[in-house]
Amino acid sequence: MEKQTTLRVLDPTATPSIATAGMAERPDSLAGKRVGLLSNDKLNSELLLDAIYDVLADRFDVAAAYRFNKGDASRPARPEVLSDFSTEVDVALLANGD
Repeated sequence: MEKQTTLRVLDPTATPSIATAGMAERPDSLAGKRVGLLSNDKLNSELLLDAIYDVLADRFDVAAAYRFNKGDASRPARPEVLSDFSTEVDVALLANGD
C-alpha cells in the first residue's frame, strides 16, 4: 500500500506595506538642494545615478551634485564616509549597478 502525501499550496500574495520608521523626511522640493549620488562600484551604478541626476537637474533647480563611490559592493560604507557624505548633501540617491 502506498503512503499518501498531502500537498499544501500557499498563496504568496500579501497586502503591500511601506516601512516608514526611521526614514528621513522628504523635502517639499529639490530646488536649491545638493543631491548626493552614492554608488557601490558595481558596473553601471555610476551611469544609473548620473542618468537620474540629469533628469532631476532638468526638472528641478538643484544646486549641485556630490558624487561618491564607496568602492565595495559587498561592504557597507564606513561610518566616517557616510558622516562626511551627509554633511555635503541635502538629499541622497544610492544605486546598485549590474
